[in-house]
Amino acid sequence: MRTLPFLLLLPLAACTVGPDYQRPVVSGDTGNWIGVVPVGPVDLEPWRRMNDSVLIELIETGAAANLDVRQAEARLREARAGRDAVRGGTGPQVNATGSATTNRLSENGQLPVGQIPGLSPEFNLFDAGFDASWEIDLWGGNRRAVEAAGRRAQAAEAQRNEVRLQVVAEIARTYGELRGAQAQLAIVRSDAESQRAIAGLIRQRYQSGEAARLDDARADAAARTAEAAIPGFEADIRAATYRLALLTGRPPEAWLDRLSATAPLPIPPALAVDSVRSDILRRRPDVAAAEAKLAAATSDVGTETANLFPRFSLLGSIGQQAREPGDLFSTDSTRFQFGPSLRWPIFSMGRVRAQIRGAEARADSAAIDYERAVLGALSDSETALNRYASAQLAVRELEAARAQAATALDLSRQRFRAGEDDRLTLLDAQTRFNAADRAASDARTGVFLAYVALTKALGGGWATA
Repeated sequence: MRTLPFLLLLPLAACTVGPDYQRPVVSGDTGNWIGVVPVGPVDLEPWRRMNDSVLIELIETGAAANLDVRQAEARLREARAGRDAVRGGTGPQVNATGSATTNRLSENGQLPVGQIPGLSPEFNLFDAGFDASWEIDLWGGNRRAVEAAGRRAQAAEAQRNEVRLQVVAEIARTYGELRGAQAQLAIVRSDAESQRAIAGLIRQRYQSGEAARLDDARADAAARTAEAAIPGFEADIRAATYRLALLTGRPPEAWLDRLSATAPLPIPPALAVDSVRSDILRRRPDVAAAEAKLAAATSDVGTETANLFPRFSLLGSIGQQAREPGDLFSTDSTRFQFGPSLRWPIFSMGRVRAQIRGAEARADSAAIDYERAVLGALSDSETALNRYASAQLAVRELEAARAQAATALDLSRQRFRAGEDDRLTLLDAQTRFNAADRAASDARTGVFLAYVALTKALGGGWATA
């Protein structure tokens, strides 16, 4: 009955101080797309439909073995363990205790043991038992702490997903650059061969007096310039191969054999985007991470606010205590202690309220981070859509130019076989075609890279289970 007044406080445990999290409204987050977009379900893993087994293997390997992904996985496990530790601290805590000590009391202390017959100042003391405690969460401070820890675990999971999407996008981008460089290398080698042939013909004409020295010098310079482009593309191919090895968590030489053979650039599948651009906010992991951090910071305010109020706990201890080991298990050696406790920081020089202000400031900062993430996601998606559309327009024009150059080259070949044009005219047509082919190839690579960037901006790249 002595603890009855304290037990009457238990219904107050439903009280939770501090603000409840509400998603802030960001200007523009519910707007429509600025331009015309193809509406439809977003393909989260479009690279699976590009009919390129090497690309699929690279991405699946990187998603599992990339060092940044593995580190993010470790941080997620840490955050989840922290959440479980905070949750475990909210319930009753029971500890086993035990001690065996030799003691001596001062004969000149408050208890004059030296003057009491039969009481020796020296004695052994053996103790074994259990201690228990349970803080009654009247104001919800512990519940807010559990909320905060859970939301930080959610943030860590979203950050893991963000790292994985970045890795997938970087692998796809680097692979596109690799295949693009291989295509460019074949073109520049063909162009260098044509330029060498042209330079040789003009040298013959110069030596026979049919061409000027200026023409010979220009042709030789063009041939050398074309030759000089070859090592650069060879280095780009090697650099992309080494980069893919790093992204997949392997040594630089790991993919040399698989990627040394020239292969065409993958063709991206048809693109579709959400009907409302705000839909990407629910899919982008960076936005989800920012929101989870804001929610955690909001819960922290409640945790600090609960420190303004008294803390009530139930304490208990039971065990056996004796001066001789043989008496330790006697019923006369039983000891126990039960009852409530109160702790209330009624004077702390403003420390508690300062901690609350600090938590509120951190929540305000997290809200700014969330707003920045939302606006950044909207800006990224609009920019990526615009660049992808521009890249498509450019590739259409350059493909048309390439087709015209191919027609001109075919006509030049016919005229050469008919004896209407000399070989120099044919080689010049070949050079012009190579230039158009190179520009079109570069534009195709640009479309692929823009597609990869747009997929990432829309929150795609890897389907999270």
